[in-house]
Amino acid sequence: MPLVPWAILPLVCWALLWSRNSYWNPFFFAGLWLGAAMVMYLASQSGYPGIRRHAIYSALSVPLWWWFELVNSRVGNWEYIGDERYTQLEYVLMASIAFSTVVPALDAAWGLTIRYRDVGLSIFGRRPAAEKWIQVAVGMGLQIGVFAQPAWFFPFVWVAPFLILDGLVAYRGGRSLVSDLLDGKWRLAAQIAAGGLLCGFLWEFWNYWATPKWVYDIPLLDFGRLFEMPILGYAGYVPFAWSVYQLLQLNPLEKILLRPPGAREPSGTAV
Repeated sequence: MPLVPWAILPLVCWALLWSRNSYWNPFFFAGLWLGAAMVMYLASQSGYPGIRRHAIYSALSVPLWWWFELVNSRVGNWEYIGDERYTQLEYVLMASIAFSTVVPALDAAWGLTIRYRDVGLSIFGRRPAAEKWIQVAVGMGLQIGVFAQPAWFFPFVWVAPFLILDGLVAYRGGRSLVSDLLDGKWRLAAQIAAGGLLCGFLWEFWNYWATPKWVYDIPLLDFGRLFEMPILGYAGYVPFAWSVYQLLQLNPLEKILLRPPGAREPSGTAV
């Protein structure tokens, strides 16, 4: 698959997103990130994963980001400017198209930052199941805290889902990033985080002069902005990237849609 034509798409959409204030701008945002993801995929050693897998990741992105929009309706850390022209239905459709680019972008970035995608068993995978459920319970407790007391728990918007997903991956015999970090094995977690920070920087950069755009209101941390994001807010892209990575290890859509007809999932294997 040639790289050059895909490199033209994000350049064109980038120019349109920054220069026009039109009804179709969310499509320019989606085209920008589709092209950016394709460029990263094609520049990586692993290459493009295929149209079906890309479509599955796009489909997974939509409910994933609507979950965070639901959480944000309680914490109020960001809002969108310039979306007044859309009816409620149009807004949902346009936003969903934009949201569909999130997971493919991260997956493509990991193709550049992760040298070896080892998802084998970790030490945590052999520990008692109770310890994994304790991690899930802590994540759920923090998530409840985010909804119940957002003024105090808003920093855990990104941490709580990661603890839950990481614990579920460990329970199913997959590699736990929490266990890696506790055992001093930081390489994979750091490589995943690097991909998240790369996408985070580009999200904020391309958002800055876009229409519509998002802006932030983060208590206590609202200083030292790099584009619209306060500098310390970029730390949230690290557990967010970890969450998405672990979500893909659990991805039920991929297991169902990409499994060969009649194939059965082996028991006791890593996700």
